[in-house]
Amino acid sequence: MRAKFSIFLIVILFIVSCDNASHRRKHGNNLPAQKEQFAVEKTKKETLQFKKGEEYSVKVVGISDGDTFTGLTNDNQQIKCRIYGIDAPEKKQAFGNLSKQTLSDLIFGKQVLIKIQNKDRWQRAIVWVYTSDKKDISAEMLKAGMAWHYKKYDNSDEYAELENKARQNRIGLWHDNSPIPPWNFRKQNKSMDVNDR
Repeated sequence: MRAKFSIFLIVILFIVSCDNASHRRKHGNNLPAQKEQFAVEKTKKETLQFKKGEEYSVKVVGISDGDTFTGLTNDNQQIKCRIYGIDAPEKKQAFGNLSKQTLSDLIFGKQVLIKIQNKDRWQRAIVWVYTSDKKDISAEMLKAGMAWHYKKYDNSDEYAELENKARQNRIGLWHDNSPIPPWNFRKQNKSMDVNDR
């Protein structure tokens, strides 16, 4: 029994050493670890460190949902942004995809001005967003009926009025008889990760 176990161990060690030698011939010593470390360092360097009150011109390179996008600064630093004053339907919620598409139509691939207000718990910049022709994206999303005025964090009369007009005219998500606010949807689905929203 002991002899069989020893032979088994020798065969396993031989297979592992051949596999490692083959990997080194193809990739050099520790190359995957080096690539992984480089990727982590590169990501850290390319993520913009921002402060409240700063303004940046960014090109919008990604849309996560109706109130979140990714922008690149002129020096290719990435910044994840959450739009101030609104809360859009989550991806898995009614009107979630339509809200995302509306935001995409407004800003994707375009240069926008962001004004940083704060940082949220996911380290996203909370921003006001303006197009090159000075359109306030929060206001545009409210007019289109693709977001709620996020009154918990903003008490703007203008945004409240834009939401009320969209409601009265049953525009966008207000076409539903009783749309569920995203903050209630998130409470009902507490297991949701920020990337699932």
